[in-house]
Amino acid sequence: MVPQSLHAEAGLVARSPDTSSRVAQLEAEIAQLRDALARRQQIGVATGLLAQRFAITPDRAWSLMVRLSQNGHVKVREIAQAVIDAHCGRLDPKDVEILSSIEKYLPDGVRLLHTREDGQRSVREPSR
Repeated sequence: MVPQSLHAEAGLVARSPDTSSRVAQLEAEIAQLRDALARRQQIGVATGLLAQRFAITPDRAWSLMVRLSQNGHVKVREIAQAVIDAHCGRLDPKDVEILSSIEKYLPDGVRLLHTREDGQRSVREPSR
């Protein structure tokens, strides 16, 4: 059995400002790591979609996203989200803007979006 004085002492340590601050720091770090893991997965999915779309290796697809990010001054995670949203048919104006802005860095004739007859931009279907 643990003496009451040790329980009281443990309670004081757990409530000290240093401990509370450290717990808050660790909780923030865990949240950041979870966010980073989710973004990494998202970027992996987008890399796979681009690799399939352009019939290139995943390494080349990753290099393409990095180059488009650098040239277009758009974060890789934003490009990844736009690629995934476009693939899933959830193309919103922000995605169209991102994909349109990076298209100019693709080789001539290669487009991520195309203009429909009504003037709206939509996802270009892969040619088979």
